[in-house]
Amino acid sequence: MLACRSYAGNLHDSETFMDFYEKDLKKFELRKIVMDAGYKTPATAKMLIDDKIQPVLPYTSPKRKRKEGFYPKDYVYDEYYDCYICPENEILKYSTTTREGYREYKSDRKKCSKCKNLDKCTESKNKQKVITIHIWKNYLEECEEYRYTKTGKEEYKRRKETIERTFGTVKEYHGFRYTNEKGKAKMQIKALLTFACLNMKKLANMMSRLSRKRPNFLNFREIYIKFKILRNFHIIFN
Repeated sequence: MLACRSYAGNLHDSETFMDFYEKDLKKFELRKIVMDAGYKTPATAKMLIDDKIQPVLPYTSPKRKRKEGFYPKDYVYDEYYDCYICPENEILKYSTTTREGYREYKSDRKKCSKCKNLDKCTESKNKQKVITIHIWKNYLEECEEYRYTKTGKEEYKRRKETIERTFGTVKEYHGFRYTNEKGKAKMQIKALLTFACLNMKKLANMMSRLSRKRPNFLNFREIYIKFKILRNFHIIFN
């Protein structure tokens, strides 16, 4: 565990990441960052790619409101004319860009009102389909392309074998399932102490495995040190 920081519980992961990245992660000069679905946003992807860091993100299922409605992939984008084509071959023209950075493409309400698949397409009262696409969507598409590679699959698989186990340990055995301290400062102290202990535990396990792999004649110094430590403990406890 290289860094940790406490944030308010009502903030989304994508909101806290930028501050955490600038204050704690950027100094490590990372090449790749493996993250869960909570950080899969266009802004996060753009920031990392611009800093020459490859985001490794998971698969997220497409969102649709109706059980038998159209998927977002059913609407084809025409890059030349900057418009979308619906499953009924009707055009959704570019309308505007919102302050949040989303481009809106809207259909013709007159044509939609006569469409037989209107109920599969939209539930809006004005019978108009609106598609919103973030201006930085191409950065997420770049991350998706990397996710399909063999390296991307192996790297994300390692996440649940390493860091997810640590998260599970602190939640189950160290009281991190709920916040039992008042204030971010106290929670930060608790987090730092907990992760420091887990790091020392991991280091001790690594040293133990390393000592078992060495030939016996190289372990005399370690045996002598352990003997001295145990002897000191014996004197202290007596």
